[in-house]
Amino acid sequence: MAASVAVAVPGASLTVVVTRAYASTDALSPVVRTSEAYAWLILSIGVGQSAGTALAGHLAEQPLASAALPAAGAAVALAVLFAARRRLEPTGQLPRGRHRRPLRGWHKTP
Repeated sequence: MAASVAVAVPGASLTVVVTRAYASTDALSPVVRTSEAYAWLILSIGVGQSAGTALAGHLAEQPLASAALPAAGAAVALAVLFAARRRLEPTGQLPRGRHRRPLRGWHKTP
């Protein structure tokens, strides 16, 4: 029961975090590299989940290490975000509700 409660809070915020990651990827990637940017995002999410699961399984039998694992993960994530913050800038702001990419092909605007 305690384990279910302990994973409920991060699980509830996972959707928000992943949605924001996709929105940031869309805003920060050049138009011609969007597919590649999404592929890297999906790859990084998968690798992070795999590495976290493997590490948690390895440390599950060591109570002190498993208790410190969430704090260590959060510290690493914050360090990466702060290190990358200066280099990540949106290419431009558009009014809310409008997509920044022009329609192509048979999607012509009147």
